[in-house]
Amino acid sequence: MNVEHVRKLRDLCDQWDLEGRDVLDRYSDAELAKIYNGIGSDGMPSWLRRAASFLSPDLEPTAIIHDVDYELADGTRERFTDANSRFRRNGYRSARRRFGWADPRRYLLMNRARRFSNYCQLFGWKAWSTPSAPNSEDAR
Repeated sequence: MNVEHVRKLRDLCDQWDLEGRDVLDRYSDAELAKIYNGIGSDGMPSWLRRAASFLSPDLEPTAIIHDVDYELADGTRERFTDANSRFRRNGYRSARRRFGWADPRRYLLMNRARRFSNYCQLFGWKAWSTPSAPNSEDAR
């Protein structure tokens, strides 16, 4: 990801008052550009992550916070569930900030955020509990 795009995402996190956005303050835009991989896991092909990001640009601010949550993973189930639930809540907040209550795109985006959050909860444990997580052995 490029630094300019990360800067725009950081600004949207602030504008939309997304939960957990303060975690981005730990990193420079250049560092975030290395952490943020778009929407999707590192295990997905990059073309598929680019496609998901292209199709869901309004969830990218949510995804950058989520990627930092995973970068800081402690290997515990509780924090894993919190990070994935935060993705859903931030996706809902993004939808409400982006679209009015009568706009069907609001509810489509909320549904997509819910589904992506569920995918992370179902399939993200391996990424969360990798040996690079400080306490991953304790969570097994």
